[in-house]
Amino acid sequence: MKKSPRWIAAVSLLSFAALLPVHAAPAASPDLRIGNFFPSAPAGIAFIKDNAAAFLLNVGVRGEFIYGLAAPDDSIHVATFKNSPLKLEWGRVGDAIVAKLSATAPTEAYLQLTPETWPGFPVPAYAAMPDGAKGTAMTAKGALSWSLRLSPNVAHGDLAKMTTPVTPAQPVYFTAGMDPLPAFTPAQIDGLLQKAAASYEARTPQAGGAWGDFLGAIADNLNNTRLYASDNHKVAHTVTRAWVPKNEPNASPYFCWDSFFNGLLSCIDDPVAARDTVRAVLAGAQPDGFVPNFSHWNTGRKVVSANRSQPPVGAMCVWKMHQHRPDLNFLREVYPKLAAWHAWWFTARDGNHDGLLEWGGDIPLFECGWDDSPQFTGTKKIGNTLNADAVDLNSLYTADAQYLAKIADVLGLTKEAQAYREESTTMIKRINDRLWNEELGVYCSRFWDADGKPGAFLTRITPMNFYPLIAGAADEARGRRVLALMTDPKKFWGEWILPTVAYDDPFYPQQAYWRGKVWAPVNYLVFQGLKRYGSPEQIAHFGERSVELFMRNWNQDRVCGENYLSTTGEQQAQRSDPHYTWGALLCMVGLESLVDIDEQGRFQMAKGASQNIELHNIPFAGRVINVSFQNGRGVLR
Repeated sequence: MKKSPRWIAAVSLLSFAALLPVHAAPAASPDLRIGNFFPSAPAGIAFIKDNAAAFLLNVGVRGEFIYGLAAPDDSIHVATFKNSPLKLEWGRVGDAIVAKLSATAPTEAYLQLTPETWPGFPVPAYAAMPDGAKGTAMTAKGALSWSLRLSPNVAHGDLAKMTTPVTPAQPVYFTAGMDPLPAFTPAQIDGLLQKAAASYEARTPQAGGAWGDFLGAIADNLNNTRLYASDNHKVAHTVTRAWVPKNEPNASPYFCWDSFFNGLLSCIDDPVAARDTVRAVLAGAQPDGFVPNFSHWNTGRKVVSANRSQPPVGAMCVWKMHQHRPDLNFLREVYPKLAAWHAWWFTARDGNHDGLLEWGGDIPLFECGWDDSPQFTGTKKIGNTLNADAVDLNSLYTADAQYLAKIADVLGLTKEAQAYREESTTMIKRINDRLWNEELGVYCSRFWDADGKPGAFLTRITPMNFYPLIAGAADEARGRRVLALMTDPKKFWGEWILPTVAYDDPFYPQQAYWRGKVWAPVNYLVFQGLKRYGSPEQIAHFGERSVELFMRNWNQDRVCGENYLSTTGEQQAQRSDPHYTWGALLCMVGLESLVDIDEQGRFQMAKGASQNIELHNIPFAGRVINVSFQNGRGVLR
């Protein structure tokens, strides 16, 4: 594959003053939520009133739901189903929805009105009507009345198992919502859906050209994983619907670093859910600052992982969210918890008190996020931590200080910003003094002895060893040596990058979980360092290969993989989740390889991609940009 040409000079964001403001979606009614927010009903439509009662209409066929268009304001949804000719289109109109079921061949669709609801909500009662059905729920404020109208009314079976024929010549239209339910003709429904789709297309971020719509893929995946929870009254992203236990709709897990990445991914199209997702994961923070590995996974066991955290990427993701969609009030709200989490690490994860951190807790590998990685083979727990200073944790912690400094600056907290910068400088010196392996030419984790002196290096090489570049720890000479190892085609720089162990590692042939597969969060984090040290050609190559890995699977099977084989570039649905939100970070790598904001806060644009690429409606600095890359040249519009 050809490599992209060099970057043009960075230009100040002040020159963007004439750009159009980011589109603000119409506000939903404050007491009614409508969306596919029920965990086990990805094509279902939930109506949630006053955070006190809900009506659920589940729609579909016997076939896997394919993540499709899902506007953040729920003005338009388009869903299809694997191995089925059925298509569902629906959109919100006021406090109701209008919908259409169509098919390219005769089929039968189900419409289910079931007693399923959220904990603490009254179970609705449904009754058949001549043109559909009616639902009633009793709340503290009185009775709520809801209706469904079908046209034509050809549904049969009881309300919990209704089916209706759908043919190319006879689509089925319906409306549903709180009473009084407005009436719409099929022609009016067609018009409303077409208008809503055109409006969303005109404002949503999207890409065209050689890479395909890799930005639309981010939106489709994230917008379909927004779930409502009655315990916190939030619509927030879970990592995947598949991990929500059946019959426990309030058990949508908020995994720590996953959720921060979800906030970053979601802010491109849905800043409201992005911020609520960050709020949801930070709601699990403990008084001492500890942010748990998971929270909200109330499945009859612990709701919060009590003794392990996860990689500190929160400040980075929140800062990047702010770069795309500035919101000072949100920064003020979450900064104290991010700062407290940062401070927690040295109270709990410096077992030998040498000024460097180790992974710890009940399962240290779960805390590091690489659940079965061989990276720390040979270590053991002494007290509550492993007996090795972790190159990945210390690098991410240092970067966390740098991003907290940026947030503190914006909030006018000058002394705190300076303290974080001084801490970053101190940590970088420690990383260089103690974790640089001159023989291997890379940074390594290192055993510590009982007296706190550094001991032998851990010499298995994984992408963790490249993490110091994220924090800017390396000087020019060391940076070159790290990059030489990263880009060695015999080690990591093959067809599908980056494997989580080197090609010549004995574990690589396993291609099992964190032993050789490609993981999007690893690519995204390593890319942050590559942007600091890599050549324009290396940056472009990494972006192109990351997007190609994602899109070949998205276009073929409509999957967003938890991970991917680095041997074939395939996603294995039987061995990992095919609808895991952070897979879309591969697309975020692609976006940042084309347009980005540098360390000095200046907008950057690639001089041109090796292929023609169009970017539309990309939010930057509270405005939207459109960029065309054609014939080796980028043009900002």
